[in-house]
Amino acid sequence: MPPQQPGWGQQQSWAPPAPKSQSSSSRPLLVLLLFILLIGLGVLAYFKTPLGSTVKDILGISGTTTGTTTDKTKPVITGATANVGAGGVVITWETDELSSSQVEYGKTNTYGTLAPAQPQDDPTGTQSIGVTDHSVTISAATLEKGVTYHFKAMSKDKAGNEGESGDSTFTTLAAE
Repeated sequence: MPPQQPGWGQQQSWAPPAPKSQSSSSRPLLVLLLFILLIGLGVLAYFKTPLGSTVKDILGISGTTTGTTTDKTKPVITGATANVGAGGVVITWETDELSSSQVEYGKTNTYGTLAPAQPQDDPTGTQSIGVTDHSVTISAATLEKGVTYHFKAMSKDKAGNEGESGDSTFTTLAAE
């Protein structure tokens, strides 16, 4: 007599046993462990990489993590130039770090006048992170025609370190 075929719902004798399902009570624990691991790696990356420093600088968060140093370096100012026109003069320069923009000018190298009165793009406040390409306009209405003026560019970084350019001059357009 031939071997009998298994009936409905019966397992054939040659098939491997059906796998046991994993206990559903251990899945939430695995998900929780994975979540904690990802948060830990994110925190580590934030505090121990340059990305974390950049984010903290942009948001204005002071770091209290170990290994940080206080910034004591003044912004380095390069390329301070004056472009004179009928509407006044535009002073431009660059810095090696994010900083504010302000010009001091006058008829002698003792200067005496600030433009603007409060620095533009000041990173020591909460309104700006500073800039590296600077531009300050001095209106022709505040300048005498046909006169040579001395000026220096000034920039302050987030830590309050202020850099200054050397003394330069520009001559306003003569009266028509």
